[in-house]
Amino acid sequence: MEHTRRAMLRAGALLLGTSLVAACSADPTTSTTAQQAAGGGRTAKIYVISPQSGPDAALGLGMRNSAQLAVEQAKARGDIPGWTLEVVPLDDAGDPTKAAEAAKKAAADEATVAVVGSIFSGLTKAMQQPLSDAGILLVSPSATNPTLSRGEDYAKKPKRQYDSFFRVIAPDDAHAPALAQHLRSQNTGRVAVVHDGDSYGSGLASAFTEAFEKEGGKVVTSAQIDPKAPLVYTKVVDQLVKAKPQAVLFGGVEIQGGALARQIREAGLTVPVVGGDALATELYIPKSGPVSGGDLSTASGAPVDTVEAGKAYLAAYRDHRFRESATSYGPLGYDAASAALAALTTALPSATSPEAARKAAVSAMSSVKIDGTSGPVAFDEFGDVTPRSVTVNVLRAGAWTPAKTYSFG
Repeated sequence: MEHTRRAMLRAGALLLGTSLVAACSADPTTSTTAQQAAGGGRTAKIYVISPQSGPDAALGLGMRNSAQLAVEQAKARGDIPGWTLEVVPLDDAGDPTKAAEAAKKAAADEATVAVVGSIFSGLTKAMQQPLSDAGILLVSPSATNPTLSRGEDYAKKPKRQYDSFFRVIAPDDAHAPALAQHLRSQNTGRVAVVHDGDSYGSGLASAFTEAFEKEGGKVVTSAQIDPKAPLVYTKVVDQLVKAKPQAVLFGGVEIQGGALARQIREAGLTVPVVGGDALATELYIPKSGPVSGGDLSTASGAPVDTVEAGKAYLAAYRDHRFRESATSYGPLGYDAASAALAALTTALPSATSPEAARKAAVSAMSSVKIDGTSGPVAFDEFGDVTPRSVTVNVLRAGAWTPAKTYSFG
């Protein structure tokens, strides 16, 4: 399965997502249906596609709930008079094939005006073509592979891939330089690079290698694990121990990353494991072992609990009493839905039908500017979020703690 996290993950919500906003409520889709009478006579649907079952369900459900919250708030404010907004959640179960099927279902629904999803790059990639063919706005909360927006040669010859695709998280070529600069500022000059072969992991590893060498560092060895194999990496661990790096960059998700971190320390290599936003979850910490202090992860933007819009989001999520925790993907889902809604406030009022509003929504999205949960959100000519800000987190006392925020324009 292609687990390509982009996940994103905001530093301020890492612990707040579990401790402050975990509560209980009815399924949010129930409230959506019950509230339809509050709108006008026409219905416009926003599909939310994410893992809502399986090992990544907690992340996908937090994102789903947060998108639902943004829509409910827009309805309460009366942002789009004459229209009833309906959220339709679909489960991709972390499987690209199911993500593509969900996207086709959304595209076939004549009432669809926008889609929010998914949380991993591989899942989002599977959704892009069918939604583009239907002219439907797609906003990803946390897919970070640069190729999704700018193509395979994104560094030298960037070319927009889909006019209808936007994302509210900084791509990997911002996360990687942030990690590289942070490590070099700590006089770390020798790093080993390991990735899981998936779209996210290999993309982060490649971007980091380029950025780290540009900063004067050296990659002393590289390796790849099989994300489908049992979580035992004896050969890779032996390779890392022999290379004697000062840190290990892992491109992949927290389940494999935590297992690798624990095993290299058990083998006597007590150096920091560093990675992108996919490591910045509550799941990584217990898996990485008791000596994982000093590990690094990233999050897009500033810490959520330091930004006014982020504080308001956390309070609203808590007050709503959703059954599931927001997790660190929740703020990203909220921003993605909020940005889509901002475009729809322009596209829907004068539209004769949801299908007629699609082209206008895509066009309006390019000019959208909102106060996001981790800072301002706007979009460049490729549909990527701007400014591209990334916070590096350090693992201290069993919790991810923001260390420094880097901005790349």
